[in-house]
Amino acid sequence: MSQVNTPVAIDNDGSAVLERNVEPSKQLAHTVAEAVELYDVDRTAAHIAEGGYSRVALQFPDELLADSTLVSAALQERTEARVFILADTSYGSCCVDEVAAEHYAADAVVHYGRTCLSLTTRLPVVYVFGRDAVDVADLCAQCESELQGSRVLLVSDVQYAHALEDIGKALRGICKEVVVSRIAVQDCAYVPGAEDAAEPGRLWELEHPIGEYTMLYVGEESLTLTNLLVTQRCQSAFSYAPQTRTLRAESARVNRHLSRRYHMVQRARDANVVGIVVGTLAAVRYQSV
Repeated sequence: MSQVNTPVAIDNDGSAVLERNVEPSKQLAHTVAEAVELYDVDRTAAHIAEGGYSRVALQFPDELLADSTLVSAALQERTEARVFILADTSYGSCCVDEVAAEHYAADAVVHYGRTCLSLTTRLPVVYVFGRDAVDVADLCAQCESELQGSRVLLVSDVQYAHALEDIGKALRGICKEVVVSRIAVQDCAYVPGAEDAAEPGRLWELEHPIGEYTMLYVGEESLTLTNLLVTQRCQSAFSYAPQTRTLRAESARVNRHLSRRYHMVQRARDANVVGIVVGTLAAVRYQSV
């Protein structure tokens, strides 16, 4: 069984968070009932009760903040814990902001939205990925000519993980073999240091060498996709972007993150002097670097 934890990006100079325009998510809830379903409130409340947590930090990315009060109120009604919202993690919101949570003496964090699945060191984490829509029929129609008779490793960004089993079933009529990955913390909390604790990461089991598989990634271009392309030596890779319904073969020519990464690696190789800046929200083992 393989487990993939997303490595830290080396191709970001920090300007992106200062220059970007924040667009609210298209998946925002309009009622409490919608928020309860969209943000897995009942499952989250069950994890909070099971863990006996009394102070719980809710970490939302900027694009989901509009729903934070609905979710907070719904959780407060279902648990005895004191719930509060972290709303200041603009840079690196994919990481659990363990440091900010500890400033408020939280004993657990609920992380909403996209995540890089990096490990935390102290606080338990409940992940709520969301359920963005995927047109399975369109995906399969576009993949038919490219993946016919192939062995396929199916992976996704976290907000599409809920659809992977349905996509895998549909692709098995086209492909020679389909291996569906899963995210270890999709249905359970991550508790650092606990015995047999599931660690954040993508899991899959292959019957053949990974070089015999084609990777199909469901999600938009992101550092998650780039890191998978760099770390997994598949014979080829495709990505399907549900928001635009486009399928493309991945390479440095079309993937901006991958191209920039290769460029920065080459610059580092040619440099005479290298400075290292270490910053963290919650990266495990960062104090021993």
